[in-house]
Amino acid sequence: MKNQLTLIVAAKWQQFMNSRNIEEMLKLMDQQIEFVGGNESGYGHQEFTDWINRTGLTLTTINSNVKEENLLIKHLAKCQGNDGCLNEEENFYTVIKMNNGKIVYIGRFDNLRDAEEISGISLTK
Repeated sequence: MKNQLTLIVAAKWQQFMNSRNIEEMLKLMDQQIEFVGGNESGYGHQEFTDWINRTGLTLTTINSNVKEENLLIKHLAKCQGNDGCLNEEENFYTVIKMNNGKIVYIGRFDNLRDAEEISGISLTK
């Protein structure tokens, strides 16, 4: 049951993030969300919102695997912001961790091995 809830929440989060429906996106996230990725990391709704707005990041899911409240996703990503995070489409791995149906951690990784280690999930098996 947790696997299904994790997949549903993550899909809604990605949809709201891509459409910049910040209010609905934040409802799915813990107030003290931790995020890491690229050259940045931070905590909380405001820092995460600032980062999303600055980068213009949009995500397309290529593959994913879930285990309880942890999810590992291979994404095709594109930034449309002006901070230079990506100048073209790029693949990377996203780790989402949840607690009681709320997203508490989002990590972006260039390396599958690092993402698998952090998430405890494999995309290759």
